[in-house]
Amino acid sequence: MAAVAPDGLSRSGPTGTPEALTARGTLSPSRRMALSTLAAGCLVAIAGLPATARAATIRKRALDACLDTLLPEDGFGPSASTLGIGDTLIGLAPEGTDFHRLLALGTQWLDGLAARPFADLPPQARTDVLRYLEGADVNEIPGRFYRVVRQAAMELYHTRADTISGLPLNPAPQPAGYPPPWG
Repeated sequence: MAAVAPDGLSRSGPTGTPEALTARGTLSPSRRMALSTLAAGCLVAIAGLPATARAATIRKRALDACLDTLLPEDGFGPSASTLGIGDTLIGLAPEGTDFHRLLALGTQWLDGLAARPFADLPPQARTDVLRYLEGADVNEIPGRFYRVVRQAAMELYHTRADTISGLPLNPAPQPAGYPPPWG
């Protein structure tokens, strides 16, 4: 007759020997054992991921510093952070979306480059990092982060009226349109 161990597994043969787990020689786990094994497997899978792959928090200071390096304040317009471009990008990236994960991983990558956060680096160092990212592989997180953030930031920045107000743009020569060719 098979003995039932406290862990819920039935064992044949002498109690405590690992020769046969059941009378048929197959494992017959209890529900509790199956759930604990599943939970342990999930913990191992999560623990095996790099810390950056589990990231879900966008580091706003790093994002704003990146955007201000791309779009600094000058004689023609305000900086990207002054206009809230970083806040707009974060608003376009609901938690759980790929865009949110990309922003979180990209900003963590930026902050992990040096002993201090990306926002605290001197302007030349930030510019050097962005030059590196410009040539980075688009199939890797840093390269993808740079291209997506740069494109979105440029569109958000240059579609605002307050960013082009300082530019010497002349009004259109034909504000009412061109006359029709038949008339």
